Amino acid sequence: MNETLQPLSCSIEDIAIESESFPTSQYVEIFTLQNQILELMALGVDDTEVLRRLCELEEKLVPGAVASIMILDDTTGLMNVLEAPSIPLHGIKMLNGLRPGPGGGSCGNVLYTKKAQFVTDIENDARWDELRPVAKAFGLGSCWSMPVRSEGNTIIGTFALSSFEKRVPTAFHKSLLEIGAFIVGILLKRREHSTQIQKHKERIRILGTAFEKAREGIMISNECNQIIEVNQAFINTFGYTYEEVIGKNPKILASGRHNHLYYEQMWKTINDEGYWNGEIWNRHKDGHEIVQWMSISVIHDTQSKAKNYLALTLDISQLKASEEKLSFMAFHDPLTGLANRTKLFDRIDQFIKRSRRTQAIGALLYLDLDRFKNINDSLGHTVGDQMLVEVSERLSSRIRSHDLIARVGGDEFVLWLEDLQNVGEAEIVAEKFLSIFNDPFEINSHEYQLQGSIGIALYPQDARERDSLLKNADAAMYRAKEDPKRRIAFYRSQMTQQAKTSLRLETELYQALKNRDFELYYQPKIDALSGEMKGAEALIRWNHPTRGLVLPGEFIPFAEQTALISQLGEYVLERAFEQLRIWRQHSSVEMSMSVNISGRQLNDDDINSLLRIIGINIDLAPFIVIELTETFLMHHAHSAVGMLERLKNSGVKLSIDDFGTGYSSLGYLKRFKVDELKIDRLLINDIEIDVNDRVISSAVIAMAHTLGLSVVAEGVETEAQIEILRESGCDLFQGFYFDCPLDAETFYKRYLQGKE
Repeated sequence: MNETLQPLSCSIEDIAIESESFPTSQYVEIFTLQNQILELMALGVDDTEVLRRLCELEEKLVPGAVASIMILDDTTGLMNVLEAPSIPLHGIKMLNGLRPGPGGGSCGNVLYTKKAQFVTDIENDARWDELRPVAKAFGLGSCWSMPVRSEGNTIIGTFALSSFEKRVPTAFHKSLLEIGAFIVGILLKRREHSTQIQKHKERIRILGTAFEKAREGIMISNECNQIIEVNQAFINTFGYTYEEVIGKNPKILASGRHNHLYYEQMWKTINDEGYWNGEIWNRHKDGHEIVQWMSISVIHDTQSKAKNYLALTLDISQLKASEEKLSFMAFHDPLTGLANRTKLFDRIDQFIKRSRRTQAIGALLYLDLDRFKNINDSLGHTVGDQMLVEVSERLSSRIRSHDLIARVGGDEFVLWLEDLQNVGEAEIVAEKFLSIFNDPFEINSHEYQLQGSIGIALYPQDARERDSLLKNADAAMYRAKEDPKRRIAFYRSQMTQQAKTSLRLETELYQALKNRDFELYYQPKIDALSGEMKGAEALIRWNHPTRGLVLPGEFIPFAEQTALISQLGEYVLERAFEQLRIWRQHSSVEMSMSVNISGRQLNDDDINSLLRIIGINIDLAPFIVIELTETFLMHHAHSAVGMLERLKNSGVKLSIDDFGTGYSSLGYLKRFKVDELKIDRLLINDIEIDVNDRVISSAVIAMAHTLGLSVVAEGVETEAQIEILRESGCDLFQGFYFDCPLDAETFYKRYLQGKE
């Protein structure tokens, strides 16, 4: 094979799967960043690593910029770099010791003016007079800096994005800076609280009775658990006077949130281990609740008997509020405050599980604003966003307390109704929804008229799975748009003619299997570094007697609804083994063969049939890669684990196809024990222009390599895509840039002939 591979010309008929483009607004990029940082925090990743990842994620969202975090040293009054992964060590040394002032750059001016600083032209801005040599040394053109605040709103540092060009920040850039500074503040607060707890624990142990100066509430009780001493901080926290608590049992502080088992376990730990710490809700004298971090230590007498109990309390209300805010951001749309896809999907899944016992009826209403894109294009996104907020508020005022409304796209909303008495209720609610458009929307003293269309899918009549419900409601919504007078449409099942067509197709497929009218085509997988062919994916084609070569998109979806998919899957695996054996007899090229199987084959009978075929060809098993789609695996994760393990033990390799656009669980991904991930072509299509797709693809590659998996990018069609994916560390490429799916003879001549 030639070292330099040239793209081949292919017609649209050669494409087996077509994709749509899904544009993503910038708020999703911010939400994704927040979600990734939240996940790292939830997993207990070290704060330093979280800060480093925050900088890297922001840099990816603002190409050509480097992120830095600087902290003020209270002792020296100077600023030092806390984290800046893209700045070289000698650059960090030049920045350390920065003195806040009018000429101290963007960060120095934040501390000096107590305000955010947006320097768009460093070369000609007086705020960089003292640091201009540093800017010239690194070719900086602009620098935007946002204050990082501690408790009490004190500025303790900065979060900055510096660019190598003169640059004016957009509202999106400012939001990124605000989010970055906010997260840095939260992490530093958390680190500070953790440090305080440890310091004060040691301080109490060493200083003993010198607790009165502590900022944390301290309480000492006797062996009968009667309070014998408290400090001023304790009195300030709980509002009692010294006389009101002495001699009392600490239970006077109980909030009522914790049951008796909680306290029994606490005292068991204290008595067994001599120490307990944890989060606890207590109550102020006036009745309001206080969330605290409390540690209780046993003080023994000379005979090692428990003599006293020392309790240290720290108010963490602000930290809890910050954590709750981050949690809210993970499950809600940042613009409207409505639920997002994650929360909607979780709610629907819970209902479906419950309805299997209760036979409850649900309805999914899919609302799309008509011609909303015209508003954004003509009036701007600011006005468009204001309208979306107003729409959200009107919709929220018309739902029942136990229903859920979510924003799932730019101008798309979903209302999930549970426990309906009859299907007519869904139509009544839909009409209430559409009534919000009866009155015009007033934005900036101007009135605008909007309209919407609603599609309705019912559970369980129209679908018994969440994704099918969404798909059916979406289809119904498009039908509603065709009826501007009604603007509401229920999903309807296939008509009689469609049923007849399906029956005819089923008959033809059975006959085709009997006559072996199917043929495998092979698309090469190319090594990202060497450009050499390393494997091929086997793709089925139907040699129809009258229609000619039929692509799988026209018959595989139907086959998956019948038992035909199992027979087709076995047919493809058998033929793939046969062809691989022939090629290995005539060529010394080591290559793998990827075979797609349907998720519907993950049952005992079909797995046994596949294992039988593998067993007959056991010598070639290590060169076979079984591909299954991410979507099916995630929807059937629990049952799929055992089936995949049986396939894995047979000697073949496993691959997850179309990865990156579903909702994978990292826990299940590890349990699946796969060898390869294939990045979905939807991410590859716009990777040159869509920063979000680029970030997700890079993250998938990094995650896969961390788990020891190889990564294949499918649907590669341009040289620019190749360069971006290669820089991210992608292992293999597959796509029309290199070659179309080829029949066996052509594939052999092009890649294997002459390499005996």
